[in-house]
Amino acid sequence: MPAAGDEVRVEVVGVFEQRLEALEGEDRQPLLVVRDGTERALRIPISSCEGLAIHVAVEEHVALRPLTHDLAVRLLDKFSATLDRVVIDDVSEGTYYATLYLRAGEGDIALAARPGDAVALALRAEVPIHVTEEVFARAVSSDSDGL
Repeated sequence: MPAAGDEVRVEVVGVFEQRLEALEGEDRQPLLVVRDGTERALRIPISSCEGLAIHVAVEEHVALRPLTHDLAVRLLDKFSATLDRVVIDDVSEGTYYATLYLRAGEGDIALAARPGDAVALALRAEVPIHVTEEVFARAVSSDSDGL
């Protein structure tokens, strides 16, 4: 499993809606906000479904039936795999990317994931969420461009 040398642990602040000026009215974009120990924050655009899944986990709501991310955690457990951590490890043109780091019988596995899904899984599995220093640096320069 890759070393976490340039990774910074973050906590989920919450999911918020950002107003977007559309050509024919207004639209809203859910943003996942995470923050590190030095108060650097990252605003990550996500889908409304991911936003709901994260909000449910942050507020510790219990659904009557398992939601998709609850099911994924149960599947990992059933197949004797564990989620070790998630890392938001790339950003390009305002699109963020994440990797799930799993431990399974076959060894360590890294899987690409959308950041919203990765965070929703991490919250349910109670594992750390990290952001690479490079993503923080690139996000800061993007924010100055109006992201």
